[in-house]
Amino acid sequence: MTPVAFLRPLGALWVLLAGVALFAAFVAAAVGEPHLAPLFGTTALIAFIPGIFILTATRGLQSKASALDALGLALLSWITAPAMAALPFWLTGYFDPIDAVFEAYSAVTTTGATLLPAEDLPRSLIFWRAILAWLGGYASLLLAIGIFAALDRDIPAIRKSALLTLRSDNVFSHLPQAARRIGVIYTILTSLIWLGLLFGGNGLFTSTVLAMSAISTSGYTVADGGLLATIGPISTLWVVIGCLLGSLNIALFWDVLRDRSVLRDPDILGISALIIGLGFFFILARPGTPFSDFMDAAFIVSTSGFSAGGGVIPALAASIFVALIGGAAASTTGGIKVSRILLLWKRMGAELAVLSDPRSVVPVSFRGRRVHETALVGIWAYVLAFVGSIGLGTMALTAAGLNFEDAFLAMTAALANIGPLFDQSEPLASWSHLPDQTKPILISAMILGRLEVLAAIAAVWALFIRK
Repeated sequence: MTPVAFLRPLGALWVLLAGVALFAAFVAAAVGEPHLAPLFGTTALIAFIPGIFILTATRGLQSKASALDALGLALLSWITAPAMAALPFWLTGYFDPIDAVFEAYSAVTTTGATLLPAEDLPRSLIFWRAILAWLGGYASLLLAIGIFAALDRDIPAIRKSALLTLRSDNVFSHLPQAARRIGVIYTILTSLIWLGLLFGGNGLFTSTVLAMSAISTSGYTVADGGLLATIGPISTLWVVIGCLLGSLNIALFWDVLRDRSVLRDPDILGISALIIGLGFFFILARPGTPFSDFMDAAFIVSTSGFSAGGGVIPALAASIFVALIGGAAASTTGGIKVSRILLLWKRMGAELAVLSDPRSVVPVSFRGRRVHETALVGIWAYVLAFVGSIGLGTMALTAAGLNFEDAFLAMTAALANIGPLFDQSEPLASWSHLPDQTKPILISAMILGRLEVLAAIAAVWALFIRK
């Protein structure tokens, strides 16, 4: 890997973070917290200086990058950017250093695990959490279209699209154009949800935070409790819509302009089936609230973790199972991704058909493409690695002092990037009760889940092992 292949994009990311921190300083002044504005300004300065230095030093230099090189960039980005973004949490005095780092990584990975309720924080820090999550969602989409599409070029788990066309020998060749397209789509979708919330009777600040949190499926709110009680049914419905839009493959919004048949995409059918199935589980476990039950089901499937009615999640085992599946590939959701599960489901059907008639040959196809056996083996390896990570992480958290149940729930929530699931698992559950020695493990799990486990391992190999 040549340094230019990842240094220049990394510098650009730090400059972008500096710009966002500067914007947060203006927001702090606008919401009546001018004493916090200099702290965001300090963060902007710390991120801007090394970022602009790298951009200046590498100006005019050209370098090709493979998918593994880009994975190395992604790993460095998810390590360095949240570390810088943690400064406002710490400098404001509301979090100690390890808690500030935990909050920042939770936000950027769109996990949404919180150590302090929104009511205990100034509005500028609530906004900082939400905009970090929004940027993290955008980064996740770039990661999917710029890297995973190249790694999965023989696997139809990620929908092939003009938006996802790139050269395998230089994944950065298409990335700037794709970044602009995705940025436009992502901003338009966020704006639609923001307008719906605004016209639903919410204030400018509440609408902005909820819109960014919904489309990034991070689950951040401006007040604890059920959304139905705090913002009303119409606004809650807009949040549901935002989470569902965030759970879909970003390429669908580009392709639907030219081909309406993409609305029959297997991901949409799979996500719908998960919501309906989990919703009925909720109705059986908590009769009398079907409206909020299906909303809560949508929040679990999208791995956002919002709560419509508030309280403990009914049918917790079913919720964990669905959250581990998650939404579509190339979306802002966490989890294994529904398209991979659908592929394995098709593979199971083919195996059963062969068992009934050993002479038969039953090929597996998905989205009109034949799926090679090596691709299916790769998907199985990914699923096993995901489950294995939960097991290893649970053992590590248990060794760090947690009981087995809390360790399993915390690791599952962190790896699937659905932090609120842990808070809603039982009445007294809270991330704030976890000891400090467990937080580095959970932070690693958040990054591992966002980089999709096997890709994270490949990124470490690309950075530190490959000659």
